[in-house]
Amino acid sequence: KCLAPFFLGQFEAGLDEHADDFDVVLPLSLVGGNAGSRDAIVRVNRGIRDFVVETMGVAYAPLVLCGDCLSAIGCLAGLERTGARPSYLLWFDAHGDFHTDETTISGHLGGMALAMITGRGEQDILSRVGLAPFPEERICHVGARDLEPGERESLRRSAIITVSRAAGALDRIPRGSSVWVHFDTDYINPIDAPAMRYPASGGPRALQVRTEFDVVARQLAVIGLSVSGWAPHLDGVGRGSSTAEVCWKTLCAIRGLSSQTIADSQRA
Repeated sequence: KCLAPFFLGQFEAGLDEHADDFDVVLPLSLVGGNAGSRDAIVRVNRGIRDFVVETMGVAYAPLVLCGDCLSAIGCLAGLERTGARPSYLLWFDAHGDFHTDETTISGHLGGMALAMITGRGEQDILSRVGLAPFPEERICHVGARDLEPGERESLRRSAIITVSRAAGALDRIPRGSSVWVHFDTDYINPIDAPAMRYPASGGPRALQVRTEFDVVARQLAVIGLSVSGWAPHLDGVGRGSSTAEVCWKTLCAIRGLSSQTIADSQRA
């Protein structure tokens, strides 16, 4: 288990509170005096990449918790370096993460993660971390319900499989296929998990998500998991003090991962 307590290259308050429950914790010194820069994002993802390489080398299923979805770049780069690139990337997220500089309104890099991974838009981060673009037709995006117009059109024109729930993904991905799961916890309905930076109304309730993940793990070969964390500094009285618990219980449903890895992670 790897904890990368960063959000876009900056320290994410709260993610480090249970650092003792992780095998590897990326140090804050990793970003040095460049916190928040693209260079810092690259450094964080290189750290994640190296963790995945080491973990795959001893036949464990990596679990990475970070504050933003760009962490999936480091995870996939690690798999590529070990020759274990999955057949499919399964992306659970309330947002599309498919913006480029041409479509974004905010310029938020976190909203470009999946586009980058497919070879669209910004590619400097990808190349510096050591990841070749992942084929669009091998990506299944589950649950996007908060899309901006340009992003929606780009996603529609792409070869990415888009479905509203996990059952739709299982209809499109051959049983037994190897998959890397990226789980942005805002996929969960904010009624159950409100402590998110960018909550999106609607979506499946926590118990439904657990059931979905259980089925995914039974039908597909989950080789690892990256988690885009909730915002711990928002997790408190009146804001959803149980969000962390909800998120970890959800992850425990992915039985295709090492049961001990997930069981230990629940304590976080």
